Amino acid sequence: MIRFFSILTIYFLFTSCGMVVSKLIPFTDLPKPIGKYHVGTKIETWIDLDRLEWFTEDDESDHRKIVVQFWYPTDDVLGEFAPYMDDWRKRIGPVSEQVEVKEFMISSIKNVKTNSHMDATVKNMSDKMPLIIFSHGLGGMRMQNTIQMETLASVGYFVLAIDHSYDANITLFDDGAYADFRSAAEADLSVQEFWDLRIPQINTRSDDVLFVLDEIESFLNSHIPFWEQIDMRNIGVLGHSFGGATGIISSIKDDRIDACMALDGWIVPIESSYIQKGMNVPMLYIGRPKWDTPLNYMKLDSLIDNSDAPAVKIILPNTKHIDYSDTPQFSPISKKIGISGSMPAAEIRDTLNDRMLNFFDTYLKND
Repeated sequence: MIRFFSILTIYFLFTSCGMVVSKLIPFTDLPKPIGKYHVGTKIETWIDLDRLEWFTEDDESDHRKIVVQFWYPTDDVLGEFAPYMDDWRKRIGPVSEQVEVKEFMISSIKNVKTNSHMDATVKNMSDKMPLIIFSHGLGGMRMQNTIQMETLASVGYFVLAIDHSYDANITLFDDGAYADFRSAAEADLSVQEFWDLRIPQINTRSDDVLFVLDEIESFLNSHIPFWEQIDMRNIGVLGHSFGGATGIISSIKDDRIDACMALDGWIVPIESSYIQKGMNVPMLYIGRPKWDTPLNYMKLDSLIDNSDAPAVKIILPNTKHIDYSDTPQFSPISKKIGISGSMPAAEIRDTLNDRMLNFFDTYLKND
């Protein structure tokens, strides 16, 4: 997600500096979701008091804290549409620093609107809603696939996305504190250094997913009305890049999860023991034709071969890693400078949404 913003520097160099940047580089609002329901959204901070923070392991008083955002059907449409990037003034600095782009050059993203009504009440559904949990990649954000989140909510799913603290570009907590990005590998790692970093990291991320499930179960046991529309018998996970691997590990660890979908998932950091075990729930992988390392698809193919449940790999031609987020939907510039593939943005969006809905409807709605 974040790499998208670096294209603005290149574009700016080839345009008139006297023009207004927001005019030069327009960001497009998100397309309207296809379902029959209006969409609501909420953002909350959750703390896992049973788990210490791995990224600050020297502080024994620091418990794991994450930010979660929900999307769900609603009839409450009186409020404003939520902005794509919440609290953009706090986000814009860390994003610009990471991609080495001046803040003013990317500030127009603050104008991008979603189709979700902030803090709307949840719709009283005749049938309970399957639950989908989304996990972003390294340096990504919980909102980076809002198009898929809104699509799912508009057809009757309850969707929850996680900001994995210290893995996200920045995580903004409701008390004003924040977690910066600490997951980059600054130099080439030895094999041992790679696993020393990635194993506890992916376990932390997958434990975030399981913590979310535990929290929702506790809300249901407490009969909190907002959560009573969720069907905990039908749960899916969806992830991009490292989030795809997070979803796979979570699915293998916890039998509450019924289906797993990965968007150009980074399979390399999954330990061989999990690859050999294979998937015991249906899995759908959709990705680009080629990774920098052949090991990614070698491990994916082995995972599929070792799976007891249906596991499918779909390759979309003329796509790149960033195409599996909202990035190509904002502006055609990403294609012009080559960080997106040549597949048209609308075709990518429709293909991902169609495949996603077909997969989750099949295994979570028995359609």
